[in-house]
Order: sequence, then structure tokens, then C-alpha cells
Amino acid sequence: MRTFGSVLAVFLSLLALPGAAQEARFVTWENDSWFKTDRYYTNGIQFSSRSLEDSRGDLTRRWTGRACRLFGCDDARFLFTQYSIGQLMTTPADITIAAPQPFDRPYAGLLYAERQWLFLAPGGDAITTLAAQAGLTGRLSLAEPAQKLFHLVFDRPEPMGWDHQVGNTLAVLVSVERRSAWRALSGEVAGKVRLHTAGHWRLALGSIQSYAAGGVTLTIGKNLPAVSPAPPGIGNRVAGADTSCLWQWLQCTLVLGAEGRGMGYNIFLEGRPWKDDDPGVTPRRWVGDLTAGLRLDFPQTRGRLHGPWFVQLRAIRRTAEFRAPVHVPRHSIGSLTLGIDF
Repeated sequence: MRTFGSVLAVFLSLLALPGAAQEARFVTWENDSWFKTDRYYTNGIQFSSRSLEDSRGDLTRRWTGRACRLFGCDDARFLFTQYSIGQLMTTPADITIAAPQPFDRPYAGLLYAERQWLFLAPGGDAITTLAAQAGLTGRLSLAEPAQKLFHLVFDRPEPMGWDHQVGNTLAVLVSVERRSAWRALSGEVAGKVRLHTAGHWRLALGSIQSYAAGGVTLTIGKNLPAVSPAPPGIGNRVAGADTSCLWQWLQCTLVLGAEGRGMGYNIFLEGRPWKDDDPGVTPRRWVGDLTAGLRLDFPQTRGRLHGPWFVQLRAIRRTAEFRAPVHVPRHSIGSLTLGIDF
């Protein structure tokens, strides 16, 4: 339980920080145990803070400015910066085997820091997100002790194969995403409830992953903006507006999505570049996700040092990500986000 105590202590310390210029602070936990499995992408934890203050330095401002001129957001308004730290881990289907498993997903971990800059187009119809991420893989990611401690505390099988994980390296990733409102497919559903449709594309390049993605998101709720950032940044609140579900103390938004990705490289499947001693499998170059999420806001929970709390639940259904002589099933992951808005 000390692990969860530490996680809670970190999150509460974030809440205790001054709220000036902050939009949100939240923690997200993803795990496949919600669907009675313990394999593949099996766990992720991320702490995030969003700041409304444009505190970019000269170098970052020049880099984001050049990127915006290239991707069509040079006339967009700065929306916010998001700072995140987190850890991801992947394992094969059977973690009780100590020997190498050449036809199953390798053990791998990533301990990372990420910064995102979001820009809102004039008219509010498009959001562009620029992101940079750097992290440590291998034993430096601390994924092995984290999983072993979790399994010890909750009396689960001990993972035996971490001696055969993707090795140590400093890995990086830069990405750009453009999310645009599809007004022709948006409108009123019933009463004040609206359906908003948005399409998105994303390009990512780096030694963590390289891919191109595209997809569509359906958002159902009240008083929705034309387009919102990707969850958990669902902007479902307008000052003074009614976004309640059945009661005034509860606001809710439903999000459904689909995304397809063309994968060029994935360190979690293929190992480090030019490292033949890393475990790896043959990746599938086309991968797809279906997602369903529900966000609940509690407007009456605003406190002296923080804004109202929100909770978001999300389920992700992912197609098989690699090829093997045996059947590789699809995979489902559950996601829980707990946070505050200012």
C-alpha cells in the first residue's frame, strides 16, 4: 500500500500548489486488469498539470512558431501548456515464465516527462497540439520494481521475465495533432443535449514511436465547444451555463472515438534501434482503437485552494499489435482519471 500512498501524496501535493494561471491538475491510471487480463500494455500512470500562462522561453517559442507555420496554426491563439510525468509498462501474456518468449510481446518500461502546447484556431473550430517527450527505458524506467511491488501487495503472480526486457536508453518523441470540428455532422440531439463531431490526424516521430494516425470523435453533452482537446481535456463547461445531467450537482459528457495508426516503429515491440540483443516481435503496421469515455464533473466540490473535481472513465479496445505463430488477441484497457478544474 506504500505505492498507492506515495501516488496519493504526490497528487495531493500538486493540489496544494497555488491555483493561479492553472486550468487543471489530474492523475490518470490505465490498466488492463479491468478486463481480467494482465498482458501487453498492462499499466500506465501519469500526473499532469495544465497552465493557462504562456511561459514558453525563446527557444520553445521559436520551435513552436516554426511548427505552427508548417501545420497551419500560426494565427491560432495559445490555449494552454500541459506538463506530465508518467510511467508505462508492457509484458507478455504469461508473466510467470522466466525464460525468453520470442513469440510474445517483450517486457518493456518507460519513465518519461512530456510537455504539450495547445493552440486554438480563430473561430474555435480547430485545436493544434504540439508535444515533446523524453524518457528512460530498461531498468532505468523502474517498471520492474513497480510491477513486482504491485503484485506483491495485491497477491498476484510474480512477474518472472524482467531479465529479458528492452534495454536502457534515453528515448525521445515529438508529435503534432490537429483536431477539427465537423459542423455538418454536429447539432442538437434532444433539448439542450448536443452531438459534436470532430476529426483528427496526428504525426509522431522519435525513438519511442514513429507513426501517422487519423480518427473521429463524437462528444455528447450540454453547452459543448465546437471542438475540445483529447480527453481528459473535455471542455464541457461554459461559465454560467447549464451542463447538468439529472441533477444540478452533476455534469456529464460522453465521448466515443475511433482511431487508425500506420506504425513505422515502436520501441515496445521492436526494441531499441540497432540493438540486436533486445527482445522483439514482428509488429503489425496497421493498428486501430475504439474508445468510449464518460466524464463526470461535480461543480459543488470547489474548495478554497482548488476548483471542482471531475472523474473520467474510459475503455479502449485495441487491435492486435504484432504477429506470431500463435493467435495474438485484441486487447482492452481501462482508464481512470481523477482531477480538478480551476
